[in-house]
Amino acid sequence: MPSPARGAEEMRELVHALRRYAEASDRVVEAAGQEHGLFRTDLRALALLMQRQAEGLQTTPKDLGRLLNLTSASTTALVDRLVANGHARRSRSTTDRRSVIVHHTPQALEDGRAVFAPISEHMMRRLTGFSPEQMRTAAEVIAAATGALDDLDGAGGPAQ
Repeated sequence: MPSPARGAEEMRELVHALRRYAEASDRVVEAAGQEHGLFRTDLRALALLMQRQAEGLQTTPKDLGRLLNLTSASTTALVDRLVANGHARRSRSTTDRRSVIVHHTPQALEDGRAVFAPISEHMMRRLTGFSPEQMRTAAEVIAAATGALDDLDGAGGPAQ
């Protein structure tokens, strides 16, 4: 925690507000996903697949398991479920025919929009009263808070 310097109380309030936002986000996204037959882990996996594919990266089941912190058995069940629901497909790697690559499908994009578009639209309606400058500042604050969490992610403590 910061020392009792100027703004420390405001920082604590902001950290608590971000925590409440994260909790509310988890609840809403989980409920919306379930309405479309998607578990939270399914949504996280699809988001990773889409991000990595957009970055030109191939994703193996092992990659998914590592990124989602899942056991091998849980990863297999996840990929099987995504394939069965039409949200993912498997293919052989073009560089190593022994490796399997997992891809998201157009159906995953469509279902992702169905889950997230109403949430985004509602949030944007609630944010219309803020100026572009306030929005930029808020985005910077959230990016800094996200960076702090990324520092701690999987490292067991702050990055040195």
